[in-house]
Amino acid sequence: MNLEQSFISKISGQLLRYRFKSGEAHQFCCPYCQSSGFDKKGKKISPSGAKGYFYKKENSINFKCHKCGTAKQFHNFLKDQFPTEFIVYVREREQRGTTGKGQNCPTLANALESVGGAMFKKPVFRKQETNQEPNTAKEEKVSPPKQDQGCGNPPKVQKLPPMRSPQQQSGCQAHINRLIKQKHERTRKRRGDLW
Repeated sequence: MNLEQSFISKISGQLLRYRFKSGEAHQFCCPYCQSSGFDKKGKKISPSGAKGYFYKKENSINFKCHKCGTAKQFHNFLKDQFPTEFIVYVREREQRGTTGKGQNCPTLANALESVGGAMFKKPVFRKQETNQEPNTAKEEKVSPPKQDQGCGNPPKVQKLPPMRSPQQQSGCQAHINRLIKQKHERTRKRRGDLW
């Protein structure tokens, strides 16, 4: 079992309606368009109605949804849907030496940066002057705070459509109002009311 297959078996429990198809294909509900597990009519999606697939192409595993058309490489699918598993996947690929340019997988440093796991800057070390006495404080020049100049462009004003009058609003429902009035008249006649 290769690395991608082992990660598919790890995440298969979290994919809706997952099933292994013949060969190298895996079928499940697409997490981008079928994440609820129900279709437009509110019916539960059957395993055969799931449109997301993992399939093997050349030496890599790819994802494709035959409903919304989303297509991604396996590591990009993991990055979007399972970020912690993505970092573990890239770490194992880096240990095997199959990351970086031309290897269809980012390096661990790039993966951490893309997920937001390593957001730090390189430390900057300052040299200390040895001629300075420890009791004397260095005078620092303090610049006045900058005032916000803005971007120079005024905000765009969006015009709203004119409001409709009550007569215009009720004009759309005149037919419905007439039917309701006729219904009330029929019930009054049946009961024997005068007005």
